[in-house]
Amino acid sequence: MPNTIWWILLILCLFFATYAAFVIKNEKVEALSTGKILEFHGFSFTIPRWWTMTQDEDNLLKFERTDTRYDWRAYFHWVPNPPGDLQDTFEKMAVNRQLVFDEDTSIIQAPSSLVDIHEQGVEALRIEGTATEAQEHRVYYDAFIIQGEGGHLYLESRSSILNGLLEGPFFEQTISKVQKIKKAH
Repeated sequence: MPNTIWWILLILCLFFATYAAFVIKNEKVEALSTGKILEFHGFSFTIPRWWTMTQDEDNLLKFERTDTRYDWRAYFHWVPNPPGDLQDTFEKMAVNRQLVFDEDTSIIQAPSSLVDIHEQGVEALRIEGTATEAQEHRVYYDAFIIQGEGGHLYLESRSSILNGLLEGPFFEQTISKVQKIKKAH
């Protein structure tokens, strides 16, 4: 009889593991279908419903997970009339944040590789990877810079290395589905 109890426990564990895998697999689809639409400086984004806006200013939005203790934040900065191109804006922001990227884990995506935004006629640049911040904090950093009318939209996701794996895919989904808002003539 004791083996029957172990078999039942094993079957229940397998059932719950299968259910958890199904939920995790469908999380990105759910984030899109239940997300909130955000319009900011000429662009539209679908934001996951669990991102809480903790700062709302004309040129800066800050999102955090207030339902968990994740070390993660996303910022949407509007940089009006920047003096240089997208690369210059990124370099200035990285210097301000005291970021030094790891050469072997950082990825720079040129505008032509960002197909969805490139097809809309919008110039963009994306940099992601692990870095050291202020010479002591290890972070996972993802930046997406978009050429807007009269400025650059600088989007960034900053987290601890492990938490980058948790919210990183949702930030990536948010920026990959960006839409330029068409002006009425």
